[in-house]
This record gives sequence, structure tokens and C-alpha cells, in this order.
Amino acid sequence: MFLDNVALGRFVEKDSLMHRMDPRVKLMGLFILAAFAFSINSLIDIIVMTVYTFSLMLLSKLSIRYYLKSLKSLWFIIIFAFVVQLFNYSGNVIFSFYFIKITDQGLMSASIITFRILFAIMLSTILTLTTSPTTLAHAMEDVLRWFFVPKSFAHELSMVMTIAIRFIPVMASEADRIIKAQMSRGANFDDRKFSGKIKGAVSIIIPLLVSALRRAEELSIAMEARGYNGWEGRTRYKNFTWKITDTVFLMSFVMIGLFIVFF
Repeated sequence: MFLDNVALGRFVEKDSLMHRMDPRVKLMGLFILAAFAFSINSLIDIIVMTVYTFSLMLLSKLSIRYYLKSLKSLWFIIIFAFVVQLFNYSGNVIFSFYFIKITDQGLMSASIITFRILFAIMLSTILTLTTSPTTLAHAMEDVLRWFFVPKSFAHELSMVMTIAIRFIPVMASEADRIIKAQMSRGANFDDRKFSGKIKGAVSIIIPLLVSALRRAEELSIAMEARGYNGWEGRTRYKNFTWKITDTVFLMSFVMIGLFIVFF
């Protein structure tokens, strides 16, 4: 099932420190840390980021399988990035087979780029698994306004991004339903021929695109029927409260990021 392979965009309710943390802190801290993760250049950086990311995963009190799901749909990108960086011919050759040569620098470069992608995925997954879409939208709006973004634009941007994230598991579930429906009509998704794979993909993509457009239209009609008019006149049922623990976590995010960049 597609839905079983998708973790990004799914919120799992738990009573944990990561769930109780101010969503604005999580949004800023995790995105800053994910950006700093692309500055990793040594084994020490990898170890520090691994320990810190794993600690955040433990603080969320969520099973490791939720985080592994986020990698299932992106395994091809991770492997492709590793292979592209692996065949770097500079450095000492540690393996050679005909025209294929793997060097120590190439292996190190491939490992670093792989860990960069893994950390970015894991940190993003921690954010979405521990923060509801509505809360994430409000947090994003507040953070944008802190950086002097106009209120109307901040609200609209946060709303669009949150809807997009929220619809990831919805469309995954829809794709799974379409596959089962097409298989019941005799569609063959196990055909190893390239033409057969194209036909199978088309039989999924076209109905999925139609379903996405229909859902978008239904959502727009529902929002209009409820009098949605952007940020004007909107209030919140629950306001965020910044606590001392949030300050400590934000400082830890920044310190880890600075350590990766400067050490």
C-alpha cells in the first residue's frame, strides 16, 4: 500500500516532549538544522547529527517504523545520490573492476551526501509527525510575520503549504485505491516490459490527476461556503505559549548547526 510507505504529512498524536514543544520552535529549529545538515563535511559532523537526530526521535515517543516509512518512497533518490558521488576518481583507489574505480575520497563523498539527505528527511518527518497541519499553519504564519512578511501573504503562504502537506497521505491513499480498482479490472502492474510499465503508470496517473483536481475543487467550494476570506477577521481558538524549554531547544538547534558549520 502506498499509504504504508508515506510518513511525511501524517500527524501521530502522542503525549511527548516533542509534541508539547511550541510549534514555532520546531518549525524554525528543525528547518535551520536541516539546512545546516547540508554543510556536513566530516565523520564527526555525521556522528553529532546522528546522535542529536536520534535523540529527537526518542523524545517524540514514536515507533522507529514511522520514520523508516519516510525513506521507502525516497530510496531511489538516496541510492542515486550515493552512486553519483561514489565514482569520484580522485584519491586512493580501494576497489577496481575493469573501468570501474572506487576511491577513498569518492566513498567518503558518497557517504556524506547520503547522510545529508537522510538528516533532511528525518528532521522534516519529525516536524510533521509531531505537529498537526492546523498548528503548523499557524506556526508558519507567526514565523513569517516575525520576519516582517505582510500578514495577508504570510497567512496565504502558510495555508497553501499546509494544505499541500496535508494532502500527501490523502493522495497516497487515493493512489492505493486506484491501483486496487485497476487490478480488479485486469490491469497488470507486474509486466517487466518497459511498455507495460508505461501503461501501468498511465492507468494510475490519469485517474489520480482527475481525483486531485476534483478534491481541489471540492475544497475551494467548501472554504468559500464557510466564508473563508483570507486572514481578515480570523481568530484562533488556541494561542501558543513560549516556555523555557522551548528556548533551551532552540538554543540547542542553533548550537548544533554552528558546530557543523565551524568545526
